[in-house]
Amino acid sequence: MQDHGERQVASSVPQNVKASLSLSPSGPGRAGSGGGSPTSKTSCCGGVPVEDMQALAITSLSAADVAKQYEHIRELGKGTYGKVDLVAHRTHGTKIALKFVTKSKTKLKSFLREYSLTGSLSCSPFIIKVLDVLFETEDSYVFGQEYAPSGDLFDIIPPQVGLPEEMVKRCMQQLGLALDFMHSKNLVHRDVKPENVLLFDRECRRIKLADFGMTRRVGCRVKRVSGTIPYTAPEVCRANRAEGFLVTTSMDVWAFGVLVFCMLTGNFPWEAAMQADAFYEEFRRWQKAGCPVGTYPSQWRRFTDDALRMFQRLLAAEPEKRCGVKDVFCFIKYELVSELRRRASYRAKRGERSSSGVCTGSCTSSSSSTRSSLRHQEPSTPPGTSCLRPAPLKRSVLSDPLSPRDESGQHQTVGRDKNKSQMVMATAIEICV
Repeated sequence: MQDHGERQVASSVPQNVKASLSLSPSGPGRAGSGGGSPTSKTSCCGGVPVEDMQALAITSLSAADVAKQYEHIRELGKGTYGKVDLVAHRTHGTKIALKFVTKSKTKLKSFLREYSLTGSLSCSPFIIKVLDVLFETEDSYVFGQEYAPSGDLFDIIPPQVGLPEEMVKRCMQQLGLALDFMHSKNLVHRDVKPENVLLFDRECRRIKLADFGMTRRVGCRVKRVSGTIPYTAPEVCRANRAEGFLVTTSMDVWAFGVLVFCMLTGNFPWEAAMQADAFYEEFRRWQKAGCPVGTYPSQWRRFTDDALRMFQRLLAAEPEKRCGVKDVFCFIKYELVSELRRRASYRAKRGERSSSGVCTGSCTSSSSSTRSSLRHQEPSTPPGTSCLRPAPLKRSVLSDPLSPRDESGQHQTVGRDKNKSQMVMATAIEICV
């Protein structure tokens, strides 16, 4: 393997950040060499790379070189951007996750931004650590990060059931600290969802936020390209495609609130935060009316009044009215889900009051089939719908292999699963570049 010399960052990068990113390829454990013992990338949290950071000179490795230095164990994930492989260093036996980003989908600048941002944030115990492994192959840019042995948060959320409340509270606290740390650095993650929360144990006693490909500075103007998912804030859904919008921390706050709902219920609260979505519109009308006690949107009746106050602050329709993520810590001491409101008898009693186009309890399946399918049957659905069910939690699907990921862009499309004879909706993250 050839020595390509020391990698240098642009002169515009702050000196403290430059010191943390300028890594010599000589010797074991250096990013430039792509080999040696992979070590945690130490970085100074006092600053972060500037947006116009120029390219580093990355060492090139052939597929044979990669196989010589690392033993492939299995694939951890795959998407339009590329893939993540679990490998073990052949000399030291260290297991690491190698992220391969396809060159045809991502600019070098975008790849290096993600690498350097992750490194600058790695000093937080709640953010995944990037390692001193950085190289390119013929078709991919590659960097290493610590391996989370228990998968991601999505893997453990039972659809339409949700996680135990104590586990949810542990996640809330750790993710809240991760996001608050980012926000203190004027950085916005912009892709908060369970797939980007990595687990080091199945009880969520140690979790970390990952995937900073869409992270931008507060105040940065980005363009909206296409698509939404339930975690996308309403102001982003409404943004003019040509003008784009300014990045704010309130976008992460909204996504965090939706994620807490998903963890507690195993459902999405809505498909998109837009007036055309009946569940979102019902929730918005309830908020606009002042969130009257005793009158709850159909998907929110299982929560305690304390939890509803928390969601009211996290999911305020106006961005300026949303609280900070650390403000949810005061709600962790309260019960979030009401056992009384979860009971079928309570839900059926509430369902008897529906009228004018709202489905009653007779629209739902029998209680025995409800128990067997582990569904949360709601007493009613928003007016103008016909027995509309809550949307079960599902993983984001990237079905358009030709969509570029420059500036971390991805597209929402409807595609066909090649292994099934049915259409699947691709619910990729809100696309902003």
